[in-house]
Amino acid sequence: MKLIGNRIHAGLSAAVLMSMMGFSSAMAASAPPTNPVGITLVEVVRELALSQPELLWMRPGDPQGRTLFVSANDKPGVSNCVADCAKEWIPLAVTAGAKPVGDWTIIKREGGQQWAYKGQPLYTWVKEEIPGDVATTVGVSEVGNSKLAENALKIGTLTPPAEWKVARFQPSLTSSVPDGIDVKVVAGAQAVALTDHAGLTLYAFSGDAKKDGQVCSSSGCNVQWIPVTAPALAANVGDFTLVSRNDGTQQWAYKKKPLYRYKGDKLPGDANGINADKRWTAALLTENFRPAGVTVEPREGYGTTLAANGKTLYTGVAYEARWGGRNLRDNYRNAYYRGKKLGGNTCLEKCLTAWQPFRPAAGETSNGFWEVISREDGSKQWAYKGYALYTYASDTAPGQMNGNDVYDIVSDGTEDSYERAAVLVEVNGRAGVYWHIAKP
Repeated sequence: MKLIGNRIHAGLSAAVLMSMMGFSSAMAASAPPTNPVGITLVEVVRELALSQPELLWMRPGDPQGRTLFVSANDKPGVSNCVADCAKEWIPLAVTAGAKPVGDWTIIKREGGQQWAYKGQPLYTWVKEEIPGDVATTVGVSEVGNSKLAENALKIGTLTPPAEWKVARFQPSLTSSVPDGIDVKVVAGAQAVALTDHAGLTLYAFSGDAKKDGQVCSSSGCNVQWIPVTAPALAANVGDFTLVSRNDGTQQWAYKKKPLYRYKGDKLPGDANGINADKRWTAALLTENFRPAGVTVEPREGYGTTLAANGKTLYTGVAYEARWGGRNLRDNYRNAYYRGKKLGGNTCLEKCLTAWQPFRPAAGETSNGFWEVISREDGSKQWAYKGYALYTYASDTAPGQMNGNDVYDIVSDGTEDSYERAAVLVEVNGRAGVYWHIAKP
């Protein structure tokens, strides 16, 4: 580590850019949007004392990321929350010009229209002041740990009445897929896509499976694209059909395109095959929103990061001691509500000479994992998964990430540092900021 002013920099100062094209350049043919404009998506995590937060599920939110609820008293497509009920549980209104898409529908109600997800009307709760600050009981089967049987896991501090449940974003529930194939949000592809049973991204091949060049010989196999094979007794399932290979085995195809895994994908969420060969494209069901100019870029040793017009994007979190360190590829997840508490206060006054807020273009609004937040001076800034986004002044060329692993100690005695320290101590008990690349 080395001290830079009142900043400590650890690890690499820059990483080699593996592909100047950016992951957005070779996506599959245009897929429908994952959610309507104005609906946000939020990761619900379990915070652990000795490791990174554990992703549990995802939920939809309103434009500010507030938790959305469904009521056991409603019927599919029909809201029974009216009068006094609708004063505490606010129906999620439909903005002018919004259109239904996929599992998202618009229903009529007294006085207007309301959003529904998978037929269930959606509401916000007036008692939730900090978006995401709601307690949700997690069953043992949902976290896969029998030790939690006696102590149900709680998220947040507010517990809604029993008839109200947190709405969950579950695209897989309305997707008909064969055994061994799943539907998940794939971070590297910024989309909902097909994956294998281990969560690794699947790709569709534009050609004949018998002529894909992926073969094995007596000396072994050396292939980049691994066919998604099907059992001998498998049958067609919806958009999934069977194609034959030269060796006599069967392979799954989606919408008549053979499916493969890419050898270069190592972890769930990777989509490194997007730019590897133009004949293979990620098997997308829906595509997530991204602001203009934003791409997913590979960074050697770090997987991928978000970039805006070629410049690496960063988030700042309140300093915390994290067991295992910070440089693990998948060790950048943070609790959403903590980012919402920080808002644009991660960087104020003199800090802005080094870190520039990533601004939305005129007319851009909250959508998916991206939220438009207001800073103290009234200006707007993009936040991703709850955390405000910045570029770093010392990054002067595409691919640089000199702002990664920077510890900003806010204790230099100036008025603005005291203001920031107060916010950071309130959030996490420590007056410091850890800056890291914004992981998709």
